[in-house]
Amino acid sequence: MSATVKKPDTPAEKPAKISVGGVKKGRNEGLKIVTANRLVDGVVVYQTDDQQWTEDLGAATIVEGEDALALLDWALTDEGHVVGPYLMDVDEAETGVQPDGRGRLREEIRDRGPTIHPQFGRQARGQA
Repeated sequence: MSATVKKPDTPAEKPAKISVGGVKKGRNEGLKIVTANRLVDGVVVYQTDDQQWTEDLGAATIVEGEDALALLDWALTDEGHVVGPYLMDVDEAETGVQPDGRGRLREEIRDRGPTIHPQFGRQARGQA
């Protein structure tokens, strides 16, 4: 069996891919927010304008391009408060900020907990 080697895309052809910990998180285009899990309890949090963390997606700082990378760089140094920060694609809809793209379901599950009956998940404890 032989493997086919694909020539890498040049920067002029495609936007740079953003990667955290070796996992590709998307292309450096579109609206992004920085998300992570709070270290003390694992709750999903989002970065705010004043470099704090909030559970409220609507309060997150929305950025694009190089600004997104700068916020992510800062989040990666905040090891005492969060774990696993990365850039998440978002969309500003009429109903507010929401996850966008292929990762939408993943982000909803991260935020709300497993896809089980609401009476058994975080929703039942008033944390959703």
